[in-house]
Amino acid sequence: MHTALIEEFERYLDARYSSHHTKRAYMKDVEEFLSHSFGFDIEGVERFESVLFKKGLSSKSINRKLASLSVFFEFLKQKGIVEKNPVKLVDKPKQKKSLPKFLEVDELVGLLESVKDKRDRALLELLYSTGLRVSELVSLNVEDVDFDNLRLKVRRKGGRVMYVPFGRRAGEYLLEYLKGRKTGPLFLNRYNNRISDRMVRKIIKRYALGSIFKDISPHTLRHTRATHLLNSGMDLRLLQRFLGHSSIRATQIYTHLNLKELSDVYDKTHPIVNDE
Repeated sequence: MHTALIEEFERYLDARYSSHHTKRAYMKDVEEFLSHSFGFDIEGVERFESVLFKKGLSSKSINRKLASLSVFFEFLKQKGIVEKNPVKLVDKPKQKKSLPKFLEVDELVGLLESVKDKRDRALLELLYSTGLRVSELVSLNVEDVDFDNLRLKVRRKGGRVMYVPFGRRAGEYLLEYLKGRKTGPLFLNRYNNRISDRMVRKIIKRYALGSIFKDISPHTLRHTRATHLLNSGMDLRLLQRFLGHSSIRATQIYTHLNLKELSDVYDKTHPIVNDE
């Protein structure tokens, strides 16, 4: 019934999208909508949304299909078949925001203590101590490290330059790794070139799977650091500055985490906490 319209829509997509995967996904979603013979109006879109809910699709999947449908209705507007895009007028399912994963203190200790390689230990210690993004870590040079004042010169998103503190413990491992080296990239690969963020991800994943049996990323250490600082009483505004968030909203997610209280005894005896 809609064969000619579908073919024309496919040509519309060909003229605007280069990704075959994207075009195929749009076509599949639109064909699914058309197969139900719903009207090209708000009621039709809502009925389609109801069908998707009954199928048990996640909010994320439903929103993706509605996004495809929105492109289709923009095409119909251009042809004069509809006056408005009804997808923009319907209520869409709210997606649950996934809270960031973090490591408990004992897991963090287990991970760090499993690392015997000097470079890798210095890398993980510094990543946790500073809460840096992996892109920020790999772009560091030796000259960016101020050992006297225990701080790093970090290039943040948008070209901002900030000084970020690090703990004595991380500094000691870093000095041991550098062995007097004064210039060049801070962390090197085996070819003495700047280490890549991809390699850092592999390093962390390997040690985590081998020690605490978890598949984590560099960002997990960033979330871990933020969580531990917040648990220790750091003000949210200070945490925002520490993490380099441009908006407090990005930092507020940590206040919604279901955290276990760190015991006073553990705080007093834990070597990493004492060094910070």
